[in-house]
Amino acid sequence: MTNLGCMMIDMAGVIVEADPAICATLRAPAEILIGSNLFDFTAPADRERCMHLFSQVQSNGIPVSTVKRLIRSDSSHLWIQSHVSIASRTSEGVRIHIVVQDGRQPSSTMRPEALLKTARLTFEARRARTEIFSASLFADSAWDILLAANISEAEGRVLGMADVATMLGMSVVNVTRWMRALSAEGLVDYEIGDDTQLANVAFRLSCDAHQRFERYLSERYITAVAAVPKPDPFM
Repeated sequence: MTNLGCMMIDMAGVIVEADPAICATLRAPAEILIGSNLFDFTAPADRERCMHLFSQVQSNGIPVSTVKRLIRSDSSHLWIQSHVSIASRTSEGVRIHIVVQDGRQPSSTMRPEALLKTARLTFEARRARTEIFSASLFADSAWDILLAANISEAEGRVLGMADVATMLGMSVVNVTRWMRALSAEGLVDYEIGDDTQLANVAFRLSCDAHQRFERYLSERYITAVAAVPKPDPFM
């Protein structure tokens, strides 16, 4: 991915440092950016999720990455991948370091709320099925893990292995095995740690996985809407 610049913000989200690259990306001089709030440059549909992740980094110190839309000074939107981490903790407060890289625009322009609702319905349908039929007949652990991660990230949460095991009724060992397979396919990224510490590591969907989900959920949503009978104007 191409680096688009970096910045430093304080605990309130106010930009305190901005390098020339991020100024060029946002199409605004440093004099304008410094003192402005970063969330003012975040698309409204992504703002709540990003604020939640920002608070999470402050509280537990664990770096996170997310895909979101930046609003530049000319009002144009840019899909980026943002990497957020604690830079320092001093008597003056916490400083957050943000590295911005380019992110591929998802294939759909569907509203995020519609995509999240479709993902939830898909997940709930799979859970409902296991209550009626034997779960062992329809096991699809990799898909269930990806769905759970997609929903959690859209809601502003990041999952760990233990969270997934609880949500899906799987053992941590089984979740770890599937996570290795998903990582090998480039569909998930680990927040910290390495392959030997998977049981204790949080993870997120990769940029590629986000794009694939956008396409899949958009197609499912469009198909569902098209299947709804339209009212007969003569009745």
